[in-house]
Amino acid sequence: MAEKHRDHCLVLDVRDEEKFRTGHLPDSGNVPLMELTDRRSELPIRDSPLLVVGADDGQAGSAAAALEGMGFTTVSWLAAPIETLRDGLSDRAAAAPLWRPSPFLAEVLPLLPRGRAIDLASGSGRDAVFLAQHGYEVEAWDIDPEALGWGSGLATRNGVTITTVHCDLERPDPPLAAEHYDLIVCMRFLCRPIFPHLSRALALGGMLVYETYRLGQEQFGKPRRPQFLLDPGELRRAFEGLEVLRYEEPSPPGGPWTSRLLARKPKLTGA
Repeated sequence: MAEKHRDHCLVLDVRDEEKFRTGHLPDSGNVPLMELTDRRSELPIRDSPLLVVGADDGQAGSAAAALEGMGFTTVSWLAAPIETLRDGLSDRAAAAPLWRPSPFLAEVLPLLPRGRAIDLASGSGRDAVFLAQHGYEVEAWDIDPEALGWGSGLATRNGVTITTVHCDLERPDPPLAAEHYDLIVCMRFLCRPIFPHLSRALALGGMLVYETYRLGQEQFGKPRRPQFLLDPGELRRAFEGLEVLRYEEPSPPGGPWTSRLLARKPKLTGA
């Protein structure tokens, strides 16, 4: 069964790193079983089809159960030692990254100015690390210290550095320096009072990349409360002082329904 489904799955090897280096399946990622929770930032999005392989069926099965408990929806596992596969130990390359940044951020990256970046409500740090890999000086801000720790670990294992900042972005006056950032990224976070602070924090010519949920998303799952859902057109109207380069409201049949914005602060204000 594992051979049949490999082409349609990401492969996660849950053996320890020393055993992984002695040989593994081509293009497989590696997060040891006992580190799945602490290194969840290195895992793919939770609806990705995953094939779990391990030293034996017990290890792979335990990892699959743990992943399902973490919310992964499509998990299969190899009920045999990995060496029973035809090319189970054929590769000795570095582990393949299974995590990905936000698709919208990756899509607009070629348009973005380089320099100082901030990732707001950074969660487990994927977008912050992605930006650091592309040469940015990155700050990752979040209210959750544990998530910031995951982000720091992800950065270290990917050979880059990010600065983590523990901050409640819903406080009345978030400490964002004026005209300080060449790039501001905010994904899947909505706190309307912060909007004017974002505009002020952008340097002249700096860009804002923002995507979060819109009304209609509640039919597919969280968030369901209106305070966490944008009205149609609201995100664009919130940043009228910026030059809008892209604005979209994707509504795929199975969700998520979002609003996404790429906007730039004019280099000349009041000209």
